[in-house]
Amino acid sequence: MVSRSFALQLLRRRPLSYTVLVVFILDRSLSMMEPKTYDYRGKWFHLADLVEMLLRRLGRSRMAPAFQVGFVWYSDDVEIVEQDGRVYFPVSPRNVALEVFRQSLERNRPYGMTAMADALEAAASVVERYVNQLTLPPEKYGTIFLFTDGKETKRSVDDVVAAAEKITMDLAERMRRLHERNRIGLATIALGQDADRETLRDIASFLREAQRRVLEERGLIDLVDPPYHEKMFIDAPADDRISREWEEAVRRFVERLSETATV
Repeated sequence: MVSRSFALQLLRRRPLSYTVLVVFILDRSLSMMEPKTYDYRGKWFHLADLVEMLLRRLGRSRMAPAFQVGFVWYSDDVEIVEQDGRVYFPVSPRNVALEVFRQSLERNRPYGMTAMADALEAAASVVERYVNQLTLPPEKYGTIFLFTDGKETKRSVDDVVAAAEKITMDLAERMRRLHERNRIGLATIALGQDADRETLRDIASFLREAQRRVLEERGLIDLVDPPYHEKMFIDAPADDRISREWEEAVRRFVERLSETATV
């Protein structure tokens, strides 16, 4: 039997035939400091911990060499995390994505309101650079994860929908023209009952059947888009407080969708 570590070493040596882009769109509005969590820390701290843990897990994944990860922070304004002209970063062999994310934390402490449409447009620009990067293989996949506890405060809901459709329709079509298997999905996670949960569900992509089966096998399907279980949407906890169990389930949901982007 080939050990997992040896198989991963072989995969890392093999030329990549595809890549997977993961983009985290992260709410840093002032409400993210609300301590509606199991340990009474602000939601922003839990979101930062969640992303750090996910980056470590992606770095240990069998697909680690394929992952490229980008970050968009938003409140009144938007920051695409950038370093040396790059806006997405590898998790293997050295977890540059984790290093860059940690460096972004101090300058992205919570303040202000919720410019969600601007954040989605910024994420679209990251995806566009990924699509256009000719040094990557033409077979490309991606999942965008939007986290928020609020509602659009700068523009309109129609602007939020239009910005989401640029990713899920316009850029998805451009990706398919490069390679017939290419695709991208948008997943949305409500971090509080005050989030615009109707719009978040509306803009989320539909789960593919293979993804749905994986979520069922991992015991996560009840968390996803209740009661329909059709879309890449996680609703806020009913009691408006992030529990340890809910947080762990969200982490597993993001990890599974990232790893099933190619299926």
